Amino acid sequence: MIKIPPPLIVLILVISIFFSSKKIDLIHIPFQLPISIFILSIGILIFINPVLQFIKSKTTINPIKFEETNKLVTSGIFEHSRNPMYLGMLMIIISTSIFYLNIYSILTPFLFILWINKFQIKREEVFLTKKFGKEYLSYKNKTRRWI
Repeated sequence: MIKIPPPLIVLILVISIFFSSKKIDLIHIPFQLPISIFILSIGILIFINPVLQFIKSKTTINPIKFEETNKLVTSGIFEHSRNPMYLGMLMIIISTSIFYLNIYSILTPFLFILWINKFQIKREEVFLTKKFGKEYLSYKNKTRRWI
């Protein structure tokens, strides 16, 4: 089973976007920089908020050791997304993609979604179902995975 921390995946994708910008022709759109900065700012806020909620709830934020989860957090931003940290990470990748806009950078958010869904979220959902049972299934049924 692949166990790579999602922030490391984000870093790898962001660095690969940077290096691809040196090799692949860039696409330019109006207001590219402000759009990128705006999305980055929202992504960082979306990422930090659930981290603080997990810390306040005294449960793990470690995506590799999610088995250490001792509480199901469903309030605040978790009322709108079951995976707001991953949503924040996705927005950081999207902002970088827009900043370095090229064919490869456009693909990277999709690569992240595919990877995170297959190798991280599915495993977490199986664990949370086993650990919290009906409580998690009820939450899962009323709250979307992403947004």
